[in-house]
Amino acid sequence: MARIGFLFLIALCIYYAFDRPIFAHPIAVILQDTVKKKNGKDTLRLDTIQIDPKNNTAEDKFNEKKETYSSIYALGDTKEMVNLPKKGGIGLSISKLYNKLSRRGRHARRLQRGFESEYESDLIRAEWFPLTTKYTTLSGDSLQKFRQYYEPSLKWVQQLGTYEKVAYIQKCLKNYLDSVEIIHRQLQLPMDEVRL
Repeated sequence: MARIGFLFLIALCIYYAFDRPIFAHPIAVILQDTVKKKNGKDTLRLDTIQIDPKNNTAEDKFNEKKETYSSIYALGDTKEMVNLPKKGGIGLSISKLYNKLSRRGRHARRLQRGFESEYESDLIRAEWFPLTTKYTTLSGDSLQKFRQYYEPSLKWVQQLGTYEKVAYIQKCLKNYLDSVEIIHRQLQLPMDEVRL
């Protein structure tokens, strides 16, 4: 019991020794007003700069993601798991079998599918947004909701010509203007309720 009391007393002494202002280092904070006041207003003026992204196209963004997340593509790789050598026999890649069956491999393939769907939607929007801006009279929130509701598929972008695309936009615009309130209400609902 005496030992516990002695240890407590030593701990208390150490605590008060380091709690003193002798050991504390005060931090000097100097506040400076770096902006010249005009008309009595205290504002901070920032220079505006325009940042041009290096990769404007959807393909460049997709290739950049492939390079950045190369480990994800290595984990999700299950192609050429079985090899048939010319001399006969069967060759099996253990790492690709592991990628096929493991949880990490499944998650990597799911992330790859997400990247691919993002790439497809970037390809669609690269053509869809300029066409809707040019061939519709909508602007602001209405244009955004029109684009969201009538966004076409990748097949539309790849297979149709300009004339068919413009005809599709005009047809969708007519339908949109006829039922604006219903479309806006549907876009506000969660997707589970819209499907019912």
